[in-house]
Amino acid sequence: MSTGLSFEVADLMLAQAWADFHELRMEIELDCAAGLDEYEEMVGLFARHTGFRRWMVWRSCDGIVVQPMVGRAMLFDSVAEALEDLIPLRD
Repeated sequence: MSTGLSFEVADLMLAQAWADFHELRMEIELDCAAGLDEYEEMVGLFARHTGFRRWMVWRSCDGIVVQPMVGRAMLFDSVAEALEDLIPLRD
């Protein structure tokens, strides 16, 4: 059974626009696994110039999960709320 669900198209478009504005690269990974968990879609947000992954984002039954590369996972009610809370650091 999948831990993560797929995103709505509108949420992916919002995330891509947000990533472009903040000069980040967005990648969508389909049908991926991490440990024992399976995800229909995971969104990776990367620094455009260094390629460093800043965050992984997925949709669970409980909401939108954002996992920074350093720190604890955060849970949000929507993609818009999650992106509003993220402030990318400059390379």
